[in-house]
Amino acid sequence: MKYTTTIEIDVPPARAIELFGNPHHYSDWMESLVDMDVLQGEPGQMGTKTALWHKMGKREITMIETVTHRDIPNLFTATYEANGVWNQATRHFQRLEDERTAWKMETEFRCSGIMWLLTTLRPGMFKRQTQATMGACKAFAENASGGPR
Repeated sequence: MKYTTTIEIDVPPARAIELFGNPHHYSDWMESLVDMDVLQGEPGQMGTKTALWHKMGKREITMIETVTHRDIPNLFTATYEANGVWNQATRHFQRLEDERTAWKMETEFRCSGIMWLLTTLRPGMFKRQTQATMGACKAFAENASGGPR
């Protein structure tokens, strides 16, 4: 399953990426994140592997994030692997007028088992969750930078 989501952030791209790419801020905009641990490399750098522990309702999920492409300030790609799920998120950042940022995310899921069934029967659920997470990141970036203009 593949889909694209977009959002505009009322801060300059350099600031948006600085906040987005700093693992110390992940819990400020990832509601379900419980803990994280860098397994290999430097946070946010090419090839870095990080374990991310999420709690979603009663479910606890451990994901391994691997940074696969980094061309800051334009592009950041990472894969996320968990039981029965492989996900790739390619994030594009573009400068807009008035020092704002357009953030486009291309997402791909490859699943097996029950997760395959969910992506087949309820693909909108995944897109809505991605859009909600992007909205939380937008709110965090704008609040951390003194609010929208």
